[in-house]
Amino acid sequence: MRKNLFLILIAGLLVAASAIVTVLNRVSVATVLKAHGEYNIKLRSKYTQTATLTYFTNGSTGLQRVLDVKLKLSVDDTLTRFDKTTFDRSQSYLLDGQNLIRNDAGIQQEGKTVDGTEAAAIKFQISTFGLLPILKRLSDPRSQVSYIGPTAKGQRFQVKTLKGAWYFYANSNHLIDRLEIENINITFDDYRTVQGMKLPFLQQVRKADKLLYEIKFDTFEFNPVFAADLFKRAAL
Repeated sequence: MRKNLFLILIAGLLVAASAIVTVLNRVSVATVLKAHGEYNIKLRSKYTQTATLTYFTNGSTGLQRVLDVKLKLSVDDTLTRFDKTTFDRSQSYLLDGQNLIRNDAGIQQEGKTVDGTEAAAIKFQISTFGLLPILKRLSDPRSQVSYIGPTAKGQRFQVKTLKGAWYFYANSNHLIDRLEIENINITFDDYRTVQGMKLPFLQQVRKADKLLYEIKFDTFEFNPVFAADLFKRAAL
């Protein structure tokens, strides 16, 4: 009888210990946001980011650079402007909610509304252009984020959307260093402190194990003074 009671007691202690370990290992979204500078995230409704995006291909001698694109993202709360420049072409996009408008420099015509594959690709680039768009989304109380648990890649979280879900991982410093969106993997590195925020200056985007492109960030500017017509169609 005593032996049975002892075994029951031990089993109960093991269950309790397991629960305590689970709680201690649990990482909240608040912890992740705090590690990046939560207070500053909430203040950053206006900002610009500049970077160089490099496309790669697998050649006979290994990974080869194909094209460099200069990028600039300007955000004023819900308004977004995305500028792309190569050696022979410049394009500007305005995103207001779900509407995406494009203008090609040198072409004398009003900005064109784009949809389909091009719109999907540009919206993806905007929403994953560095961590600022991701952090702003995670800080929105309406976002449906849940903690999955520790993995070999880091602490895993799920973000539910109308179309399904995507995942992000936080490292031992609680900094987001990986996104998984369907079959696209995005990794972040070279973290630096920018006006109280921990932000990555290197981003690589892969499909499965194939490197599609790399982004090296040049500048971040918070609360810039925008031209009055920067986010207007006539400014394109």
